[in-house]
Amino acid sequence: MSELNDKKLNEELLEEVTGGVSEQSIGCRDIGPYWVRVTARSGLKCRLAPNGKVLKTYEYGHKLKINGLTTDGKWYRLLCYHPEGGTCYGFIAKEYTERI
Repeated sequence: MSELNDKKLNEELLEEVTGGVSEQSIGCRDIGPYWVRVTARSGLKCRLAPNGKVLKTYEYGHKLKINGLTTDGKWYRLLCYHPEGGTCYGFIAKEYTERI
C-alpha cells in the first residue's frame, strides 16, 4: 500500500496539493516545515480556510506537521486529507498549538 493510503505524509507528499483554497486568496507564506502539538483540551478544528469549513478535528496532544503561516500570524497551514478525496491545505489556529 502507498503511504497516502496508510494516511502517512512524507516530504514528497507535503509538497503535493490536489485541492483546496488558493494560497493567494488567503495570504499565506511558506515556513518550516516543522511539528506542532495540539494544546486545546477540547480538540482543534482543521479548516479549509481560516474560519472556514471544518475538515476534521484533531485531539489534544496530536502532532501535526505545518508548512505555512497566514500573513496575520494567526493560522498555520498544513497538508491534510480532504473528506471528499485527495489532499488539500488545511488551516489550524496557531494559539492552540505548541512547537515541538
